[in-house]
Amino acid sequence: MTPSRRLAVRAVGGAIAAVAAGGVGRSALEEDARRSCPAAIASRLLESGIDGPNVGDGIDRLREDHGVDDEDFADMRTSVYATYLAGMAKEPMAKTGELRELTNLRTALSLDNMQVGRAHADAAVSFYRDVTRFTSIDELDDEGHPDRVSLDKLLFLTERAFRMGGETDEAFTFEFSRVARALGGLSIQDGLERAKSVAKPFYEKALTSTRSKLSSGAVNSDMLGRARTTLGIDDVEAKEMHIDAFAKEVRARLGLPEEEDDSSDDDFNVNQNKRVDTVAEVQKKLDAMKAAKESKVVEDTSHIKFTDGAYESLGTLQTILGLTDEDADYEISAATVDYWRQTALSTLEDAIAKTKTPTKAWEVIQSRQKELYLKDSSMKEMMTSMIMQALGRPLEKVNGFARVNNAAATYSGLVDAIAAKESCKDVLKSAGWVEFEDFERKCFDPYDRTSACGFLTNQDRHNMYQMFFVRSVKVDTEGGGSSGTKTISEESYGQLKELRGMLGLSEDEGIAQIRSFFGPELQKVLMMSTEEILRGNSTEALLTNLKEKIDKTINDFRLDKEMVQSYAGPLYSRAVDQIGSGAPGGIPSKEEVDTLSSLRALLDIAVEDTHAVHGNTFGAAYKRAIKEALGTTGVIREEFRGPLDELRSRLGMSDAAAEEIYKEAIGERMQPMVEYISNEMERLVLTSDQLAQKRGEDYGEDYFKSGEKPSVSVSLIRCS
Repeated sequence: MTPSRRLAVRAVGGAIAAVAAGGVGRSALEEDARRSCPAAIASRLLESGIDGPNVGDGIDRLREDHGVDDEDFADMRTSVYATYLAGMAKEPMAKTGELRELTNLRTALSLDNMQVGRAHADAAVSFYRDVTRFTSIDELDDEGHPDRVSLDKLLFLTERAFRMGGETDEAFTFEFSRVARALGGLSIQDGLERAKSVAKPFYEKALTSTRSKLSSGAVNSDMLGRARTTLGIDDVEAKEMHIDAFAKEVRARLGLPEEEDDSSDDDFNVNQNKRVDTVAEVQKKLDAMKAAKESKVVEDTSHIKFTDGAYESLGTLQTILGLTDEDADYEISAATVDYWRQTALSTLEDAIAKTKTPTKAWEVIQSRQKELYLKDSSMKEMMTSMIMQALGRPLEKVNGFARVNNAAATYSGLVDAIAAKESCKDVLKSAGWVEFEDFERKCFDPYDRTSACGFLTNQDRHNMYQMFFVRSVKVDTEGGGSSGTKTISEESYGQLKELRGMLGLSEDEGIAQIRSFFGPELQKVLMMSTEEILRGNSTEALLTNLKEKIDKTINDFRLDKEMVQSYAGPLYSRAVDQIGSGAPGGIPSKEEVDTLSSLRALLDIAVEDTHAVHGNTFGAAYKRAIKEALGTTGVIREEFRGPLDELRSRLGMSDAAAEEIYKEAIGERMQPMVEYISNEMERLVLTSDQLAQKRGEDYGEDYFKSGEKPSVSVSLIRCS
């Protein structure tokens, strides 16, 4: 029994003597004996010890020795427990041995759950009353105040005593809430949280002891399980504490402080509410921060690595703590990944600067990975992140040039950025990774803020590409003149393709850029050639010459067929309209048909693609020819069929379009005849009234509407 507990036991008799007071009608000797019983219980506990083998029997005999009935004796034992508990709580420093001490005291006093519950409630009432005599409520809100610590300790001892006593959930809620209310009107939730705040440091000490004894094998998971049961640490809390203990051990094995330095967060919290008055002041602060960042000397952390045997020790600790591989890997990565990133980033920059070969760069990066116990499974994602950061820096620098329209610096910087990307890809190839065919999509996603180009706005990306594109166009001058043909070299085309991938621009956007820049050049060549053909008398040599000029423009500018057709189609359509409007009767001459044929060959337009424009232009003339061939009978004679087929071919119309026009012409020609026949049939079968009702015209009275046959009577007139 500790000295503090001895004092508590000695105080029991005087503190609870009033319990035995009363005894009306009893002799003075009986009353004196009865009053001395609580002191005797305390004395017996002091002499035998609360964990003595026969202390319980000795206390039971005191009831008979002092002539106390069962009910009074139970009250005395309960009060002894309450006073003992209050004395224990006065010592703020909690100890795990106190839990066992309370259990032994309960056993020695033979208390049941209801008596223990009442004792804790009584102790809480008296203890809180004593504390608040000299300590204010505000002081008790301070978690570091000794009296607040004592109150929390009493809550912890109460929670443990009830749980270890086997209380049901309903009984526990009732008894603990009664104690919590007595200690300042706390809710049961607040009381439990404050009890846990006392229990957790004990378990943290157990975990610290476990870490210190890893090599000895003196600690196992069962021992920690028993400690959790004693302290009331649930599985969720235990896992969090296990992970925290493992993280501390990881840092210790790296030679780092167990707790991370949060000074940067403190600086942020201090400055976040400071008011900035003007935009200029904001910009000034941003510039100062950027300058400080650029001038900051990067600390060499290459010496930070795990000590010998750390891997085995961490594995043992993981097993004891019951952590999954995912949990352990995460904590190792959280502690080491920044040091790996520093090495990886500086090594990639060396590879970009050509001071390290790709193979050597990967050797350094992989070696650092092994030193820091980082898993191979996470390397691809981490390397992608580092490459995005390494390639984002040159793009950020180039963007500064582009925003001030420094085209020369923008072009040069983007050439370097393209080369840097190739260097990074070479490092990955040295690693044996073949999963990076979609390198640009992974590292240059414009919709991902963490990608290499994610910080660029849509306007920034298009502006940079526009500047690079314009600078990539070269002019071949002849004879020292200032005019010449614009061209893009094979190398520049390759760079433009690479740059589109780096800036997150689609192939269609690249084509649109080419069209907008070289479209006028193509348009000029095609228009000149079309006008030349439309003059007539086109020869084979002329066609060849014009075709060479068009092909050269297409090849020089790498223009796709779709783009060429988008310019050639409208030019051909205008040529057909021009010939159709000037042809007599809307039918082109043989020479004009040959001209259109030559123009199709020059513009590389298929005959099938011209059927629609020919039908729209020459369809009316073809319809007139069909109507004329129908004559008055509505039947095309055999001698007219051949010429109509020749006309259709000459007008360049498809069979389907000609058939539709033929049907329209037949319909228009036959309609009057059909209407006449219909009218006559109506006149024969309908009465005058029916005909008038249908046509809306008056046809006079119908004398035969009764259905009678007509009759004729002849009267002879005799003349005298």
